Amino acid sequence: MNVGPQNSEHRISKFSNFVIRYSILDILRFKQQTCMKTFRHSLLVLFILSAISLQDLHAQDRHPLPADTRSWSTEVISDGIYWETYHGDDLFGSTQSINVIRVDMNAAGVVPEFVWSDSILIKTSEFAETNGAVAAINGSFFDVQRGGSVVFFRVDGEILAQGAVNRRLYSENGGIGIDSNGSAYIVERPDGSWLATDAQTLLSSGPLLILDGETRSFNNDPFNQNRHPRTAVGITENDHLLLVTVDGRSGEAHGMSIPELAELMASLGAHSALNLDGGGSTTMWLQDYGVVSFPSDNGQFDHSGERGVANALLLIPVN
Repeated sequence: MNVGPQNSEHRISKFSNFVIRYSILDILRFKQQTCMKTFRHSLLVLFILSAISLQDLHAQDRHPLPADTRSWSTEVISDGIYWETYHGDDLFGSTQSINVIRVDMNAAGVVPEFVWSDSILIKTSEFAETNGAVAAINGSFFDVQRGGSVVFFRVDGEILAQGAVNRRLYSENGGIGIDSNGSAYIVERPDGSWLATDAQTLLSSGPLLILDGETRSFNNDPFNQNRHPRTAVGITENDHLLLVTVDGRSGEAHGMSIPELAELMASLGAHSALNLDGGGSTTMWLQDYGVVSFPSDNGQFDHSGERGVANALLLIPVN
């Protein structure tokens, strides 16, 4: 199924042709009447009507997309949950493979939930299947040798990891929290440390991409500026949760820099957004579909290169 905006473009084109034909006739009439004052007023009215009509047509779209909308497809997973995919070469001058799970938290009948392991590494798909999830993405940074989170992680008031002092600050300068009602939100790291936060359930990560509608600035270093597979989470102003994976390290999927990822999240409608662990960890899983992203840990563009991780973000049905 194609995403809605291409139909909007067709309607806009038809409307624009109508407006142009009408305006030419209108101009000729007014020139014949040599009434310049009325002529200027007609042009003003025409401009206002055109702007209003275009705005109304765009308002019908669920969200803007950053590339040719014909390259995107959307599938309804269940009430309030949409799976959007893109694979093409008209985004950022590169070949990209993107998966988006868009969740209307007011209608979907699911809640976000963190799962984790302190010692062994577990694949995102295994986390999801074991816990009866509808969908899942990998979580934040972890110790690839010993397991366990290396960034601040608290669940139900219990601190599972305080974060490592020798890590880059921007790798945990934001966090995704889940409140007592099961609503997700994104916050900035408090001054001093995460110990100052009141959040009872929160997984930190970074860089923070967007906060309250403002895209952040990013360090000029390889982690931020080079293209890698990426995982991100976002929240829209109308309470939609966005789970996003960007595949990479393949000729079929180049990955994104952090600035490109921030631009993608903004174009998907995120009012706040956070980068999660990426690279070989990047994985998206859907019930009845399995792994739908193309994890890169096996060096192949397939669904089999999944890496074990220490934590993941799941969507769990509400009983």
